[in-house]
Formats: sequence, C-alpha cells, structure tokens
Amino acid sequence: MSERRTRADVEAVVGQIRRYVPPMAPYFEIDAPLGEYAAGLHATGADPAHAERHELLARAVRTVLRQALGPAARVRIEAADVTAMNIVDHHQLLNHPLLLGTNIIANADRLLGGDDRRPIITFSCSNVAPGNSYMRGGFRFREETVPYFTAKQHRDAIYYTGSRRFDFVERLRAIKRWDRYSPCDQQFLTEYQLFLNGLDYSHTGRHRDQLTVALRSTWPLLFAEPLRATLPELLYATAEDVTRECLLELLPRANFLSAALFDADFRREVLAAFRGVVIAWDEAAGKGTHFFWRKYPGRPELLRMFVDGSSLVPADPRFSDLSVPLEPGAIADHLEREEIIPSVALCMSVLLHLGVRPLVGPGSLVYIGQLQRGWTELLRRHGDPVEAELIGRIDTGGLIAGTPMFFDRVRGTVRTLHAADVFSLGGMPPEYLRTVLRVPFRDLLSVGSSGVYELFANSYIPPGEQLTERIGFDEAAAAIHQWL
Repeated sequence: MSERRTRADVEAVVGQIRRYVPPMAPYFEIDAPLGEYAAGLHATGADPAHAERHELLARAVRTVLRQALGPAARVRIEAADVTAMNIVDHHQLLNHPLLLGTNIIANADRLLGGDDRRPIITFSCSNVAPGNSYMRGGFRFREETVPYFTAKQHRDAIYYTGSRRFDFVERLRAIKRWDRYSPCDQQFLTEYQLFLNGLDYSHTGRHRDQLTVALRSTWPLLFAEPLRATLPELLYATAEDVTRECLLELLPRANFLSAALFDADFRREVLAAFRGVVIAWDEAAGKGTHFFWRKYPGRPELLRMFVDGSSLVPADPRFSDLSVPLEPGAIADHLEREEIIPSVALCMSVLLHLGVRPLVGPGSLVYIGQLQRGWTELLRRHGDPVEAELIGRIDTGGLIAGTPMFFDRVRGTVRTLHAADVFSLGGMPPEYLRTVLRVPFRDLLSVGSSGVYELFANSYIPPGEQLTERIGFDEAAAAIHQWL
C-alpha cells in the first residue's frame, strides 16, 4: 500500500473518531512534542479542599501495595504521588502496545534520568477476565499469543484468581506450538518464565498480587541497561482494592458517595443519571452492575447486582439469597471479606470525590467526563454547590493512551512491539526514547487511531457508518513515523 493511500486511510479513521467522539477531537491537533506534552500532565499542586482527601488516598494505596508486594517491600507513597494517576490499565503482565503506551506517555519527560524519582502509580482494573482482548489468556510474543491460562479460565476474574505458576513454556509444548519459535526465541521464553517464577510471591495467595510484583520487576526491562538505574519505579495498585480501602473510611461519613448508597431517594436519581454510561449499568440490556460486583459462589467469577428495594440483589435469580442490605455495616462487612468489589463506575466516582486528576485512555476520557458532569448536576440539584464546584474543576483531559510506542524494523518492514518483544531485544536504547520525545503528540495518536476506533465502534459510531477496512499499527507507523 502506498504512503499516500495509508495516510488517507488514517485520516478517514481519525475523521470518524473526531465526528462521533467529540472529546477526542482536540488531541489530534496537538503539535507539541511528546516530552513537552507529558511535562504538563502532572498537577503541580492540589486544591486545598482536596489535600486531606489526597492523604486518605495515599494511605489506601500504601495499604494495597504493601499487601501486594509483601511486608519486606519499601513502599513510600505520599499525597503528592497520587494527585494525578494513570487509571487506564487492565491488571496483567506488561504486554499490549496500547497499554504499554500509557506509562510511557504519562511519564515520558522523566524517563531519561531526570531528577523526578517519584514512583509511577498506576490504578489498574482487576475485575477483567484473562480472555479479554488485551490479554487473550496470556501475553503476545512474535505476533502470537503465549498462554498461561486455559480456555476454561477465560471468564474468570483476575481479582478472584489464586496464585499460580507461570507455565507458558510447558503449555506451548503441550499445544504443539513450541517449535514455531526459533532457538533464540525459545531461550528467551525459557529465561522469561524462570525470571517470573523466581520472583518472591511467598507472601500472597492471589494472582493479582503476583502481577503487581511482576510489573514492578519487569518495567525496567523495557529500557536498555544504561537507563534502568534512574527510572522511576512502576507500582500497580488494583483499583478495586484501593477503592475498598477508601470506602471503608468514606462511607461512615456524610458525603455524596454514602448518600448514593444509603439514601433511597438520592440513590434512585443516581441510578437514573448514569444509566447507559459505558462502565455503569443498563439493566434492560443486562449490562454492568449497581455499584458493586458480587463474588460467584465457588468460582473466581463475578455476579452483577441490581438494587431491589433496600438491598443489592444478584441479577441471576439462582443467587437471590446472596443479597446485600444497603446499610453501612453490611457493605463494610462484605467489602472487608472481599465478597463484593467496587465497580469501575464507583472506583472512578471515588477518585472524583478525592480530587484526583485522572490520566485517561480514550474510553475513560469519555466516561469519566460523563461521570463528572452527572455528579456535578446531581450535587447542584441537591443543594451542595461547593462539592459540585470541586468536582467540576477537576481536569479530566489528561489523555495518555491510544497509541503504540515501541516499533522495530524486521526485514525492512515496521513491526509494532509487545512487551515481550521489547524484553527480548534488551530494552529500547536512549536514542530511541530521545527521538520519541520529539515526535508531535498528534502523530503518535494518529498511528494508534485504528485501535481507538475499534474501542469506540460498538458504542459510539453508527453501524451503518463504520469503516469496514482500517489501517493497522504497522502500516500507519511506517507512513507517519518517518524516523523509524
């Protein structure tokens, strides 16, 4: 395909995103280089009214990370570390190009040995299943999936999955795919498995904690050896766990979150206000859950819950006996026992209450904006203009996702790299990062536009208008990133 045709195809995809998802449009106009764009993402100060709330969040993050990383881990998280947070990641090994890009974009200005050594805190969702499109039961290497979950486990929730051995080498042998890899790639996979299994998981029986340990340890491997000593540390804190810790402090107090759960009249308005928001609920369509997911009895799966009178009741009538009264004591008890976990809508609402600047992906750019406007309107209508103003002032426009960042040339062809591909190359050298820091943000985003389009297609772009052919990352990068 010619460069002109490729650029035309990219422009067609971008044009529909701009038309049907207006919040995304301004980002395709940003000429600033990535390094300059990244430097403006992190707030230099906090609204005084939010300062105490940031302290609460920092305590919650410390608690969750100490649980995940073990008692010997040195975890020093201060309020300044959580005033802005990357919240767009699924909880999994470093893997997919679009998810890799988030931590790079959000912190691009401090990856080359700057003075800012504060940790990178990533708020990641663990209510996802191993079969999700970013993970596919494992991770990608050399353009194929390397599994460590079975097909039967693809619907399990990572949150409730127990600790496990990484056994992808044995699985590749068992499914007769090991010989597809060269001896060099086989050696890499063998060493990578040994590395993952050699990390200290002795303190935990939960896979979500194993992943946090692995993420902390593999993050430096994305970069060549000379860069690793000065990198900020990458710490993934599961959104559901952090939100649980915050709720246990917030729900006994008077605030709009406790009112949404325990005040029947306000609760009805909240349910109506957010019906149809992608991460919230649509009872008629059987989508989402009201505030919390419920643990499926005997399985690492989730049950959706809907309000019925003064209780949350499983939507599946077989489990109606597992209802949870909408009372502070009952909710706290179920949270502490991890029988319920907060939904994404509730997690994001807690962050808005705490005054955190969310660093967002394309999807969360839209739905957090909807949550922000919804809560602002509800609070104004219910006579709380101060809180409405606080939420309305939060900058929810810190886009850090939507594009791959790592590429290589293989036999003259540009290839988009997953994390394991980068690891196998020994990490990306300083010269590569310096070049990326100079690339205009709109060019970076245009290369990833097909992935953004796929995210939006089902929810925002009319079926009759959807493009049937969309340019891939490799072709777009070859045409737009002339420096590759």
